[in-house]
Amino acid sequence: MKNSFRAFMSGIIDYAGLFPPADLSLDPAIRNFAAYRKSEKAWMLSRFIIPAATLNDLEVYGEELFKEGEPFRFSVLGGGTETLNDFESEIGRVFKSCNDFNDGHGRHVVTEVLEIKLPKEAVLSGDSDLISSVLDMTHQASSQYSGSPQTVFFEGFYEESWEKDIETVLGALSEFNEKHQSDSDMLHVGYKLRCGGTQADMFPGVEKVAYSINACREYNLALKCTAGLHHPVRHYHDSVQTKMHGFFNVFGGALLAYAYDLNNEELSEIISEEDPDHFSFTNEHFSWKDLSITTEDIRELREVAVTSFGSCSFEEPIEDLQKLNLL
Repeated sequence: MKNSFRAFMSGIIDYAGLFPPADLSLDPAIRNFAAYRKSEKAWMLSRFIIPAATLNDLEVYGEELFKEGEPFRFSVLGGGTETLNDFESEIGRVFKSCNDFNDGHGRHVVTEVLEIKLPKEAVLSGDSDLISSVLDMTHQASSQYSGSPQTVFFEGFYEESWEKDIETVLGALSEFNEKHQSDSDMLHVGYKLRCGGTQADMFPGVEKVAYSINACREYNLALKCTAGLHHPVRHYHDSVQTKMHGFFNVFGGALLAYAYDLNNEELSEIISEEDPDHFSFTNEHFSWKDLSITTEDIRELREVAVTSFGSCSFEEPIEDLQKLNLL
């Protein structure tokens, strides 16, 4: 296995077996995750994604599963909201649920990350002050509980004014991080990019993905992806009747954008790539065509800037990588 490949794929997959298209019930999903943690491919695995409202249902697995090995790592999902008032109520419930869950299982679990959509009222208003008020609500709710996730990835919307909306959202997120960077109990925020779903219209176009990645880079924000990234390379898939983005394309493109300061058009070329032979790994570099980034830079950027993606399958990506003779 090449060093750059190991750096690229290390801890990249958040297991989302509870969600479509896998859509498993809790018992097989959490047992899958427990088994993956013990497998030889565990180095590619990161967190178990679970709705905050479902955390209580994990109580029965405390003695059987959670006390084995390293702490179980969770990424918790908050519910979607329309208004700021609804969001304030939801974010309080989410952080309390995380705190209670951690208290109940001690050092055996950790709710590391929270993923939540911004309320539509704030995003579609185009008002950065409203988005800032949402972030302040989040910070206030987080500060009430010692067991709260310290990293929150906020998801926006791709409506008609999506470019303006993204800029407004990311500007507010960046300002929040700068404002609170000296806090001892710092809550750090990033952006969650939805790359697909179960229907064709849920897959954002290449230009939207490229724009979002570069905007996160401009605002110095960590990026997390979700949905639609089951496979390494972009391709047409019959199940959704559209082209699915590949994680080599999205993550590789993001890494190379940092290395070369790529503009949106240049980045779009990488995200559009459908030939797996144009992606390559050596011990020293990951490359797309004649653009390369060092293994050390990959490690650094994966840690702080281009973090992970949620996938309802841990096995599908592995099978594809084996077919490409990378595993």
